Amino acid sequence: MTSSQPLSGKHIVVTRPRGQAASFIDKIEAAGGMVHFVPMLAFRSFSDGRETKRLQQLPTYDWIIVTSKNGVDFFFQQLKGKGIDYNTVIKSRFAAIGTKTAEVLQSYGFHAEYIPEKFSADQFAEEISRGHFKAEKVLIPKGNLARTAIADALRVKGMTADEWIVYETYFPEEEKRHVMDLLTANQTDVLTFTSPSAVRHFMEAAEEANIHTLQESVVACIGPVTKKEADRFGLHTQICPEVYTSESLAEAIVRYFRKEED
Repeated sequence: MTSSQPLSGKHIVVTRPRGQAASFIDKIEAAGGMVHFVPMLAFRSFSDGRETKRLQQLPTYDWIIVTSKNGVDFFFQQLKGKGIDYNTVIKSRFAAIGTKTAEVLQSYGFHAEYIPEKFSADQFAEEISRGHFKAEKVLIPKGNLARTAIADALRVKGMTADEWIVYETYFPEEEKRHVMDLLTANQTDVLTFTSPSAVRHFMEAAEEANIHTLQESVVACIGPVTKKEADRFGLHTQICPEVYTSESLAEAIVRYFRKEED
């Protein structure tokens, strides 16, 4: 193995959703890794019964907080599907968790005026608690599995926070057999997870394959929330970057195996 190819001979399982994994896979393959792409999550539009009310109230929100790429995409899909001009929210200011989410927001013509120091809901909630973020009335378009940490922190500080579920996450059943085959063939040198849901779905497939230990696999998680879920299933996370992005995760995996060479 050479220093330029620290992942040579390593089977890297990528569970990131389809459409969001390309740059991550590119970095892994550039370091010599053999990628097994098994997206553990898929997304679809969701109706929570509050669309009419939320859409009518759009002009009343001084801030809109988007927490993920999907939150941005499905929020604007809701507007487009109802024939609502994006200029309806032109007076709202936007906050985004992470630079990648901000970039997607920019593609719709809106700028994120606030991004928390670390790209997580818990960090945002902490900054709200410390008085770093202030608003009067906030809308949070989100997924069905997203936690309420940000809304809770806003309400504690006396701000109005309305949550709106605009998409749902589900397990693409067709990938379950793929995971089971990989586990049976022992082609899981590195397991990568970028969300707690991906961990749960992967472990569900592992249980169906009657594999209850993955101690020989290196586990890499994008951040502390995902790591906590992996720990709950008894996985020992060896890699968890300081910056919660897929690019940082790929770089951390490369560094981990480069150290093994030294």
